[in-house]
Amino acid sequence: MTVANLIAVPPVVISGFGQTVEFSVVIPFHNPGANLRRSVERITDALYAQGISFEVLAVSGGSTDGSERTLAGLSRTSVIVQDDILDRGAALQAGFGYASGAWIGFVDVDADVEVDPYELVECLHRAREEASVLV
Repeated sequence: MTVANLIAVPPVVISGFGQTVEFSVVIPFHNPGANLRRSVERITDALYAQGISFEVLAVSGGSTDGSERTLAGLSRTSVIVQDDILDRGAALQAGFGYASGAWIGFVDVDADVEVDPYELVECLHRAREEASVLV
């Protein structure tokens, strides 16, 4: 896998590979509880509001709290749970592999800090404008 463009802030955006949507958001998680659905909803609401074509890939990194079930019924959200994905690094790698966006971002929902979805949107806008490797 080759990464052409990488943007790093709390959320990260890189140039994608398959390009069936403009933006793929990879969300690795490990036992985030109800915070997972709340974060995904806030991210999807912000992307909808901006008119961005997107997909969300929520990837369990060995989560055992059943938090992936909280995402049932969310539009444009795929949940990936595999026995061989046991940590955050493996979850990120798997998410990048499944992503089909022209740009790929990831956010950390396991951190104690609440995710600001508009910061992720801003990173995408800057990446588009600057064609940056790192923002």
